[in-house]
Amino acid sequence: MKCQDRNTYKQHLSQFCIIVGFLLFFIMTGCVTAPKLTPEDRKRDIQFLADWARDYNPFVELNEKYKNTPSYEALLPRYLEFAEHAQNNEEFFQVVDSYFKVIGATGHFYLIDEETLKWAKLGSFFGIIKLGITPGQFDRARYWAKLSGKISTRAHPPFQVEGRESRYFTGGDWQYDGTTIPKGSEILRVNGMTCSCYLDFIKANTSLKYDAYPKGWADYFVMIIDEGPSFKGWQVDFGLPDGSMLGAFVPKVKGFPASKEEKVHTIEPKANCTCLELTDEVGYVRIKACMSGPLSYLFRGFIKKDRNKIDAFLEHSQGKYSKLIIDFRNNGGGFPQYGYDVLISPFLDEPVTYSQVVGVKTKYLADTGKSVLQFLRKEVSAQKAHVIRVTETEPPDGFDPNQWTFYELTRKIEPRNRYDFKGDLYILINGGCFSAADDYINAVKRIGFATLAGRNTGGGAAGYVAPPFITLPASGMVFRVETDLVINLDGSYNEISGTPPDIELPNADPPASITKEDLLRDAWIRKIINDL
Repeated sequence: MKCQDRNTYKQHLSQFCIIVGFLLFFIMTGCVTAPKLTPEDRKRDIQFLADWARDYNPFVELNEKYKNTPSYEALLPRYLEFAEHAQNNEEFFQVVDSYFKVIGATGHFYLIDEETLKWAKLGSFFGIIKLGITPGQFDRARYWAKLSGKISTRAHPPFQVEGRESRYFTGGDWQYDGTTIPKGSEILRVNGMTCSCYLDFIKANTSLKYDAYPKGWADYFVMIIDEGPSFKGWQVDFGLPDGSMLGAFVPKVKGFPASKEEKVHTIEPKANCTCLELTDEVGYVRIKACMSGPLSYLFRGFIKKDRNKIDAFLEHSQGKYSKLIIDFRNNGGGFPQYGYDVLISPFLDEPVTYSQVVGVKTKYLADTGKSVLQFLRKEVSAQKAHVIRVTETEPPDGFDPNQWTFYELTRKIEPRNRYDFKGDLYILINGGCFSAADDYINAVKRIGFATLAGRNTGGGAAGYVAPPFITLPASGMVFRVETDLVINLDGSYNEISGTPPDIELPNADPPASITKEDLLRDAWIRKIINDL
């Protein structure tokens, strides 16, 4: 009888697993089809973006004032016309993308990638993620995520181009059909046009025409635009250093050329958290991100895993380090909880309390559903983010109280499972630190329990609400957007100015790899070890 019951149980479990597997497969795949948009549909999406910017975006006016961003309102008729006359979805996407870069010049503004859309759909289906977007809308958006990955708008030749007084030369030797085109050869004509005429051509007839910003940057490169799927490269007439001329087909290389400054790209370890002993007195912790991929939206085990790793490393050191370096450079963010629970609480001896002021457009608060607002606040201004009090406060000078609501948030972080470290803590930061990474860095700045060393961060800290998703009504594109404005301690705007270091260090190449040998060659790390 027991054997029969056990077999029945296994049979039911197997059937349950098959049903769950099928359900997950159905949710994670869905149907991805190309939308058929009319000119009016395309114009409606552009108008939606303009209306959204007017009503909800906290930065459009500030961007125009502090970053000289073009006026989205003045550009609206131009982009409505671009949208109306777009010949296909690829062209329309480039129109939307270019207009979106004006509206979203600061903070979190980007198209949601396909992998994130899949997991967001799964979380939405089970009610874990509440963004006001249906599972079907996530499926529609996947078409545009796929399309964006296929579109190439930038390309360069397989050699460096050097400009000298409106003339262009090869920056290195290049082999063509068994012949060497030597360094210093002049680029005389591109696709039958002089360099200046070719630049005028690409600015008026390629994807560059949709760019709202000044196009003079293209003059530094000449051959920089990918003219489309059938475009393979350029026919170039060279003037060689010996006075002879040579025509050659120059194949394109997709993307921007590496700048002269980009000499070193750090080879990162696979693990998100790496702990190393640099000297007998200096420990080192590398944190690549405050999340471990799209699955982090559903599962948070990585936070405990990294915390335990640091704890074991410092416990093994038995408190011998007088300095600990946390390398946060180029950390693009993730979840604020990571910084609070892994990199602040375990370093504290007593509770710390600090406050920050955050502004949100009042209309956004009124028009956003209660459940969506609760979800967006959960990560940044609720208990998980150590918030103990939220009070409405007067807007700073220059902000219309009829359009803005400002809050003062008070956070209290308690000591928890103290790390075995009593020395001086240094955090390495740079312009690649963004989003939740800046939440952590901004908190360190306010608390003052560690020294921030390096360069200004990229900003993007969230105060009252996490950046939400929006869906364009006709096409179904899904973007992430910024809706709150964080005021720094000095009165500047975090998303525009970032967080400044306590000790500013000169620009320097990053380490070649996260190994003891390469880290000890790093200029910033040597500065901390030897001089601070």
